[in-house]
Amino acid sequence: MEAVKFTVEGLINSFRIPQTSIYQLTYLAPTRTQIIGMITNIMGKNEQDYYELLKKVKVGIIPLYINSIFNDAWTFKKWKSAGSGRDILEREKIYRGKYLIYLTAEKPLLGKIYNSLRKPCRVPSLGMDDELVILKNVKRTVLEVDNSKIVHSIFRFDEGMKFDSKVLKLEKNIQIFPPRIVTINRDFKSSLPRKPTDFIQIVEFLGLEIETNVTKKIYHDNENGFNIEFI
Repeated sequence: MEAVKFTVEGLINSFRIPQTSIYQLTYLAPTRTQIIGMITNIMGKNEQDYYELLKKVKVGIIPLYINSIFNDAWTFKKWKSAGSGRDILEREKIYRGKYLIYLTAEKPLLGKIYNSLRKPCRVPSLGMDDELVILKNVKRTVLEVDNSKIVHSIFRFDEGMKFDSKVLKLEKNIQIFPPRIVTINRDFKSSLPRKPTDFIQIVEFLGLEIETNVTKKIYHDNENGFNIEFI
């Protein structure tokens, strides 16, 4: 299967878990919808194009490095007049995150995505608008389809699934983040306000190789030795 892969690095980013409000938690990695939002932006497209890309593009995500996660307090405007119309909340933020991203789509669209990754039409950001990122090592690649119990990317969790992990050597002095199960949405309904749809559970982690008790359809990257599940 043809795909495009690239690394994305940010100084400070936050990938908010939607179910949190006053204290906003972050996913360990950008979600599928956030990555496609970034792709829509650098291609110079609009919001309606975003909903179309959500249906046409599949994403594989491997967290490579996180220096640390910290809390940041910031103010926001609110409708009520108490507190001069402002309030304070805390948000988890990731310091120096690095991710390997795989994208696949039909050939004509994949070619346009590849060109936009090499020469973005707009400044790339990921998470919030001011959380800028650097795109590196953009490559076309061919992934081999296989079935395996070993996964290196973030993957879908299904009821009854069990898994074990062992440490990988991805970066020098890397921090290990153990597996955790979180809920994401894979799509949005085009409406005002925008409504999330198609919720799934995923397993996210960093610096580990995961072995599940079920055989998964994976795509193998011979260059990096990774097994990727697209979500």
